[in-house]
Amino acid sequence: MFFLVALLILVPLDFLAAFALARIHPRWKRLAAGVAVVCNLMWLFLPWLNARTDFSRVVRAVLGPPWFAWLCFALVYCAFLTLVAIAWLPFLRRTPFRAFARWPSRIFLWSTFVLIAAGIWTALVPLDVRPVPVTLRGLPPQLNGSRIVLLADLHVGLFTRPSRLRQIFETVNGIHPDLVLLAGDLIDDDPAFIHKLLAGVRWLDPSTPLLAVLGNHEMYGAPREVIARLRGTRIHLLVNQGADVGGIWLAGLSDYAARTPDLRPDFDAALAGRPSNAYPIVVSHQPRAFPEAIRRRLPLTLCGHSHGGQCGFRPLHWSLAGLFLPYHMGLYRRGDSQLYVNTGTGYWLLPWRLGLEPEITVIELRALR
Repeated sequence: MFFLVALLILVPLDFLAAFALARIHPRWKRLAAGVAVVCNLMWLFLPWLNARTDFSRVVRAVLGPPWFAWLCFALVYCAFLTLVAIAWLPFLRRTPFRAFARWPSRIFLWSTFVLIAAGIWTALVPLDVRPVPVTLRGLPPQLNGSRIVLLADLHVGLFTRPSRLRQIFETVNGIHPDLVLLAGDLIDDDPAFIHKLLAGVRWLDPSTPLLAVLGNHEMYGAPREVIARLRGTRIHLLVNQGADVGGIWLAGLSDYAARTPDLRPDFDAALAGRPSNAYPIVVSHQPRAFPEAIRRRLPLTLCGHSHGGQCGFRPLHWSLAGLFLPYHMGLYRRGDSQLYVNTGTGYWLLPWRLGLEPEITVIELRALR
């Protein structure tokens, strides 16, 4: 399906963007051609990306970001030129399109360079520690004021900096949470990066409970190997399992991208064995779990997955992911059930986030009076 979409949509747009750049900016023709060729080298290696060799890991890490950036650019640039072409129609007989589009295209390109630089800085440097008070009905008095740190979508890979992981977990230490949750996409597909993740979490206070669930990118790689490598480590992985942590029953679901029935999300299994006095909180990578949590009248679900599309404006509760997902960022309430979606502590493939800094969520549990 991916290759079919690529052939029918992405490849023509890819070619059209390069062709338009060369025609509208003839002085930049060689530069445009060179950039287009380099950014499209990834197509040659797509069939081998999951080979799980040192070569495939390097190819993915080096060629993946420019390839994805170019595809995004080609899509937006072609849409922009379509609008310019519509504006040009009244001048059709007097001005060639290349001359008419030259200055709008220059403004677009320079704006793109500025936004790329700003997005790279946002993805790699700041951290947004976000307190989120959640008022819950039936919360036991002893849990009132408990704090849960939610991290999601670390996507630890070849170029993930150990210093960045240290910064994240030392920042978490400063919050002094009651427990820490990793809501899936721990690594970037390949289980070989588990060792880097484990080296990073050692900066977390060993007395702080650390639990995790699988995400779709674990499923794209080798989920059973991930499970095996995490067994008995600092990270307590929940795969359709529950755990009682200080009176909170964390129901950890597997991910919806699972390819085998035994790894698909199972609410019954995750809730099995819950003591009657343990307060249930669902942990799932994808917000797709929320409708079932509503049906079961479970009070709180914590998720990640969306990244906010790595582009958004939080004050307006808008993100690029919101164009495709009903639950894409922040806190939602449906009846007595609530959902919080973390917009990502890391990034996927391209180190670029605009308007949404990497998020460390501090869920503050409060009893409804």
